[in-house]
Amino acid sequence: MMNQDPNQLISQIPSPFLEDLLEISKIIQNYGGEAYLVGGSVRDLILNKVPHEYDLAVSIHPEDMQKIFKRTVPTGIKHGTITVLFHDRSYELTTFRKDEDYMDGRRPETVQFGVSLSEDLKRRDFTMNALALDLQKKILVDEHSGLEDIQNSLIRTIGNPESRFTEDGLRPVRAIRFVSTLGFTIHPQTAEAIETCRPVTAKVSPERIHDEFLKIIRSKNPIGGLDLLKKYKTLELFTKTKLYSEDWEKHKNGFSKLLQASERTRLAYFLACCLSEQTWLSDSNVFFKELRFSNQRTKDSQFLVKTLYSLIQQKEELRTSPGLRTHLLHPVAQYSGKKELWDWCLELSTLWSAFLNEEAFWLTQAEEEWKKNPPLLLSDLVLDGNLIREKFPELPAPKLGEVLRSSLFSVLQDPNLNSEKLLLDQIRKSL
Repeated sequence: MMNQDPNQLISQIPSPFLEDLLEISKIIQNYGGEAYLVGGSVRDLILNKVPHEYDLAVSIHPEDMQKIFKRTVPTGIKHGTITVLFHDRSYELTTFRKDEDYMDGRRPETVQFGVSLSEDLKRRDFTMNALALDLQKKILVDEHSGLEDIQNSLIRTIGNPESRFTEDGLRPVRAIRFVSTLGFTIHPQTAEAIETCRPVTAKVSPERIHDEFLKIIRSKNPIGGLDLLKKYKTLELFTKTKLYSEDWEKHKNGFSKLLQASERTRLAYFLACCLSEQTWLSDSNVFFKELRFSNQRTKDSQFLVKTLYSLIQQKEELRTSPGLRTHLLHPVAQYSGKKELWDWCLELSTLWSAFLNEEAFWLTQAEEEWKKNPPLLLSDLVLDGNLIREKFPELPAPKLGEVLRSSLFSVLQDPNLNSEKLLLDQIRKSL
């Protein structure tokens, strides 16, 4: 469903953003300038989506904008962009410009201000992102058949695709990301240029690839983008990890079961699908490090994969309460703490369903066990190291940890054993 009536598009902008944008564009107009809503926000409004952010293209020089607006941040002033803080909300305003002399495959060495809106739209990446909406005059500007391409769900560069991608090596990755986030198809000539321009994409910083990759993983259709990353060997430009194991085709459709899943669950699923089970841990360490993932994201996703593989190996034991306490509730509680334990268990059940293409048969019984609040950690035991030392002064210090772990194992098998007398008797017999 596509909407191209300027009045309707403007009315779709939610409050208070609409009021802010109208006020900002009015201020610029009063100063003798032009202001247009541009880029992804216009595309999203046409697709009847609520934009995440609103960027304006303006005819006024950045230095003048700093004088017009009280609170500004020179976000990218060299390239004509300032951030205007308006009623505690932020908006990026970029001066109409013409980009020149791309040297590093990422950013223009020089930009020329004082050009027209038409010249400014020509420098943009894809036709669907080269639409401009005049909020005051209520005019939609489409000089590159962007509306037609949106109607046809097509991702097409403005002008020659190789030229566009040679200017900025991130553009091919953005095209792939739009396949996932919008459900569009890449125009054949644009797709061909992705392959041709791989050496330019290789110049992009790993941090930018990390951001685009996460947007793909979080999208409604991760498979579309991930398959294209595989086809063009894009991620391999940034990591030595051997990606896309022979199980990729078998498991990739499981992503469709993760539409409501958290980012860490989706990342874990990518690891499980994409890396060999034998080497996944070392491979994922390299992958996460080279693509600049945070330690927390790395640890969380790796824990989910490790626990998933463990649960699959202990599948039969999950049919019993002791097995659920030992192989599911205990390791999760140890990692996440008891407060978040059940959230993690739900994530693991989602992973299980996607990976094995079957419901997690153990979930109901696990919930019953969890609700009983059984002892799951060393801190839940009725005795501690001090009591054991007091009762068994001859016990060598190195054996203390072993005795406590043995006591916990017993209690995981049978929570009724969590009594001082019973556990001390058990320790006495074992010594």
